[in-house]
Amino acid sequence: MNESTNPVSNLTPQQQIEQELLHSLLNQEEAYPWNLYDPATPQYLEGLEQASEAALLDEALDSKWQQVSQLAAQLWESPTQSLLATLTQKFGARMPAHLLQTLAASTQVVASDSGALIDQLVTAAQSVLTGWDADDLNVMARPLAMAMRSGQEEILEATLRSVRQTDWAALSEVEQARLSLAIARYALKELST
Repeated sequence: MNESTNPVSNLTPQQQIEQELLHSLLNQEEAYPWNLYDPATPQYLEGLEQASEAALLDEALDSKWQQVSQLAAQLWESPTQSLLATLTQKFGARMPAHLLQTLAASTQVVASDSGALIDQLVTAAQSVLTGWDADDLNVMARPLAMAMRSGQEEILEATLRSVRQTDWAALSEVEQARLSLAIARYALKELST
């Protein structure tokens, strides 16, 4: 029941060969050299080989170019976006997204400054704690800055544990300040590595 719609398939092999011969004679453009000993045959075959190599090379280059482009996009990804993604993953449940975004951007700016570590922490935290005086935050940030200089990670973990894990609005102002400073310290550490 599978009848072919191609009329050539109903031809005998002899008829197919005759039809191909007739087609090649009537075709203006030479399909392929019939005589393998013709001096033009090696040139024709070499041209075909070069064309196929070029096509394969183009495919390989396109594939490699896509890989390089993806790698470059990852490498040139904005550090602020990368930092924000890291902070959101770690602290997204503890601080609202818009505050994390502000803190990430602020930390990115202060990290490029060559100021004191404690000043960097306070400046970054002040971006989300607008009602706080810098001197008050300085007192709270001192243990985190000292621990960061000496490489002690326990202070950061202890500070994070000292703040209740609840909605940001339910935290006291002191807890919000501690959490903001701890997140800023974590962000500065991430940016330094």
